Amino acid sequence: MPKPQSTKPLTEQMVRYCEEYVKNPDDQTACAITAGYSAATAVNAASRLMADPRVKERIIHLRQARSRRTKIDADYVLKRLVEIDQMDVLDILTDEGGLKPVSQWPKVWRTSLSAMDINRIRMAGGDGEEDIESTMQKVKWPDKVKNLELIGKHVGVSAFKEVQELNINVSLADKLAAARKRAAAGSKDE
Repeated sequence: MPKPQSTKPLTEQMVRYCEEYVKNPDDQTACAITAGYSAATAVNAASRLMADPRVKERIIHLRQARSRRTKIDADYVLKRLVEIDQMDVLDILTDEGGLKPVSQWPKVWRTSLSAMDINRIRMAGGDGEEDIESTMQKVKWPDKVKNLELIGKHVGVSAFKEVQELNINVSLADKLAAARKRAAAGSKDE
């Protein structure tokens, strides 16, 4: 008979853990320590908390609330990646090959550059010659291959999916339950 799920509300410490997890899902132990669990028991506490359906539900709720607040979700990220993929260097160059003034660049260029370097060198002319000014301009745009890889990894595209994802916990639990049934049935037949 399945164990009934607890309907008790989360403690303040459990809520703090959920908040920390939303900020840093890659280090559950650190989240537990920051939430007030002892360093000695943080690994076990994090494991126990992540198995609690109430904690999982709270984390989902917090993530959804953050997405609504920031208006950043998977669709937003994919749209931005597509914008970056479609960046065309002709958008920022004059017909002579020089850079257009930054104010004339499309927004995607202004917000997505990896680096921009402008060096102006002025050399004084000698004996009645004009001063010489030289400008070197470098623009480094986002890594297009990495950008395409990120688009390909998007759940809706899955172009580069190399590993079949399995829920090992469920399948292992199912296998154990089936083995117990077989063992129980086998002992009754003897």
